[in-house]
Amino acid sequence: MTALQINEELLQGSNYFTDTDRLAEAVDYFAFGHRRIILGDGALDLLGDECERLGTDRVFLVRDAGLIALEEPVRQALGAAGKTLVGVYGKVMPNPTVESVTDLAGHIKNADCQAVIALGGGSTIDSAKAACCLATCGGVLPDYFGFDLFDRAAHWPVIAVPTTSGTGAEASRVAVIADTGGKQAIYSDHLTPRVALVDPQLTRSLPAALTAISGLDALGHALECTASKKSNPLGDAVARMALASGCSHLERAIDKGEHDPEARYHMARCALLSGLLLSPINTGAGHALGYGIEKLSAAAGRPVPHGAAVSLVLPGVMRHNAPVAADKYYYTAGVAGLKLAGLSREAGVERAVVWLDNLRRQHTSFASLRASGLDEKDIPAMAGIALSIRRLMDPNPVELTGEDAERIYRAVLD
Repeated sequence: MTALQINEELLQGSNYFTDTDRLAEAVDYFAFGHRRIILGDGALDLLGDECERLGTDRVFLVRDAGLIALEEPVRQALGAAGKTLVGVYGKVMPNPTVESVTDLAGHIKNADCQAVIALGGGSTIDSAKAACCLATCGGVLPDYFGFDLFDRAAHWPVIAVPTTSGTGAEASRVAVIADTGGKQAIYSDHLTPRVALVDPQLTRSLPAALTAISGLDALGHALECTASKKSNPLGDAVARMALASGCSHLERAIDKGEHDPEARYHMARCALLSGLLLSPINTGAGHALGYGIEKLSAAAGRPVPHGAAVSLVLPGVMRHNAPVAADKYYYTAGVAGLKLAGLSREAGVERAVVWLDNLRRQHTSFASLRASGLDEKDIPAMAGIALSIRRLMDPNPVELTGEDAERIYRAVLD
């Protein structure tokens, strides 16, 4: 059983944060004074206590459709604290849409609840975050695509309980929602969950393929945030903690599943720490190129999951960024346990790139673009989509042109 860590305790183990001024800076940087994040085995058991701390007696549960079994521990934790579960919404869809979030917002408004629990992966947590704000502020969801357009906090605080280790949605001020134009992002401090209960025990039964795809997403967040133009020494320190946990434990979590609680803990830690970085820093070209894959594959009726899409192109983006981000990628190779003795910095970076590419090829069915249902004729359209997402392209550490984007896609065509 791992000890529970709360807010700034998450940063224990980093030499960077032994300095009290730096730790105080992190408390402000991650807005720990306005939310509560708890990581560790048994975190879900504190659900009733956290409801009490929020002054909440009646709660509404939003969960993945497939998580009926995990509903019972939630009910038990609430019942032990004398809290009432007033309703359950189990229709959350992968890659939430404007329509699905609007439907959920209506259910929340009619639920006579004081808080919303989001139990599931990133789609569930993002749905709950966006729906609570939409139900409070009114209008239609596309009104809020962009930055800081919700004008007030939601009437219903969100308690996020992730069951995957990937998106970091439990820790971010971002919600990603699909409309007819593809995936859109909403950024707002009002989206940040008031409480995140990150209990690695809830991820232990996650199938190997989903463990791999979600874990690759978490690594992608850390790698892109640390390489970003918007990064800084504090963000780099947190990204290194995330990479140290994730790079050394993802394959163990994939291979051993529920029989390796330490690996599950470290993947939950990796996803959480990476998720913290999404608000102040955010990702880069790897995610923009990944969105191109997601949009065209979905249109073709064979949607590629987000983590797989990003990991298809991230090795190429790393090679592209290596002239300015080599030290950060070299660190990744080290914490992944790759042999670096006698290698140049450039060779070490290449070893990290190949390792990441092999992770996806070995542990998912999305080895290449063709294996994902796409081919060369799709490349120009995917590149055009990626280049249009300036919120991700502009912070990338090395400018990336349409020609560069097409070259990166072609490198994983087969």
